[in-house]
Formats: sequence, C-alpha cells, structure tokens
Amino acid sequence: MRTRILNKMRNAEVEAYLDRGGDTVFLPVGTVELHGDFPLDCETICAEAFALKLAEKSDGLSLTGLPFFYPGATRVGRGTVYMSIADGAAYLGKLSDSLLQQGFRRQIFVTCHGPAYLTVNQVIMDAFHRHKVPFLHISMINVMRQAAQKGWEGGLGSLNDLIYGAYKLMGCLDSLYVDKDAPQFDSLSEGRRADPFNQTVARLQSLGNAPGNVGFFYPEFSNHGGGEGAQTPEERDRRAEKGEAMLEELAALTDPQAITEQLRFVDETTQNTVLPRYPFLNTKY
Repeated sequence: MRTRILNKMRNAEVEAYLDRGGDTVFLPVGTVELHGDFPLDCETICAEAFALKLAEKSDGLSLTGLPFFYPGATRVGRGTVYMSIADGAAYLGKLSDSLLQQGFRRQIFVTCHGPAYLTVNQVIMDAFHRHKVPFLHISMINVMRQAAQKGWEGGLGSLNDLIYGAYKLMGCLDSLYVDKDAPQFDSLSEGRRADPFNQTVARLQSLGNAPGNVGFFYPEFSNHGGGEGAQTPEERDRRAEKGEAMLEELAALTDPQAITEQLRFVDETTQNTVLPRYPFLNTKY
C-alpha cells in the first residue's frame, strides 16, 4: 500500500481496503503539553508512530491529527492546551461512531500519555454498550512494561529515545534540535522528586486502580520531563536512529496481528453467543 495513514489516502484506496475485508484502524490519541525540552506534541507523535507500526504489522490503517485531549497536571505550562475529559471523550466518541459506520469494526486506540485512559476508556465502554462492538485501548506505557518483562532491552527509561525515533518515522525530525543557546530548564532534581507534595500525591494515587484518582498540578515545569533535548543535529540523528529501531522491536513484541484476532474473537462471541442468550441487551437506552 502507498500509505497506511487513512487521512493521507485517497478515498478509492480506503474503499479498496474495506472491500477486500480490511476493518482495522488504529487511533493515536495525543496531547499538547509541556514535556521538558521536547516539543509540546511529543506524546502525540510517539503515539502516531507506534500506531503506524502496529498498522503495518496487522494489515490495518491508522490516523493522525488527534492531539488535543486532557493533559492533566501539566496545565501549569502556558504551552499546554487544555481539553476536559468529557469534551475530549464526546469528540472521540463521535469520531469512533463515524469510523464504525464506515466499516472499521476493529478500532484500537493508542496512547503515550498517562492520563489518556480517563478519556479513551470512557469512549470504549460507552461505545460497547451502544453498539455491542468491542474496541481496545493500547497504552504504550503498559506495553513497554510488558516488553521489558519479555527481555526487551528498552525498558521504561527508553521513552525519550522512542520519541526521537517517532519524530524520524513521522517525517518531522527537524523539530528535535535544541540549540545550546536556546531557553532550557534543568532536569528534575532528586530533591524536588522527593518533595513532600509530590510524595503526598503519589500516596493518594496509589489508593486507586490507576493514577488519576486525585486532581493536582505539577509544582515545577520539570516535574514532567527535563533536559532531554539534543543540542546538536548529530546527537539528534543518533538518538533517532536508535529510537526508530526500538519502535520496530516494541511493535513486534506487541504482536498486533494476534491482538486484532483476539478482538475479533471477543466480537464474534458477543454477537453469536452472548447477545442471542440475553436479547434484552439489544434494547436501546
């Protein structure tokens, strides 16, 4: 295929994909927020690159251009664009409904942002009860944890390199060069990381099923990222090459082909076994 990015395809190409039985689309849901010395869209670009890799390995399509969603505690930066959870979920739900009507029954939402589940999981659960079609959320953070358990050398500390690789893969590597004379800020010191406020928030978060059960703002810009920016084009290119290879490895370990098959199994069981057994579930509400 010329491209697997749906919004870069011609309509005839999408029609041909759907006509031959393709029904999978990956939706990278991003954010525009402060993140150390990285561009504000780094967690969007990373999700887009990973979604594209997953699409390539599972005969799916992917989207781009979904950057404005709930950012969380980074709202203290005036570069951060705020969208409420409810507003973001409403928009994403309408988009999902359209894709389902178009023929994309296998929808997989991809994120690289910790609080993204607050938006995405709402969309997935509400859509399932409306349409009785299962969608899926893939968090890169969780995927990295699982890959590390399988022996992947990247580990959770490799996110910065993955971001470099993502910018290269998506054709916008020029965004990742911070001149040594440009405004920057220091990486988060261990002293601030052990700050009583940060420790208190961490304790409160641990009481829930996932982070996001207490509202807070970061006291310092550097609470979210630090001095990651490459200061020479050579350093940038080295990290991007390494990061692109790591993205490829991570996508392979994720095995998106198996995931789409498992999603199809859940769908078929729901349609052929569960709903016939409990017909009242088809009642519109």
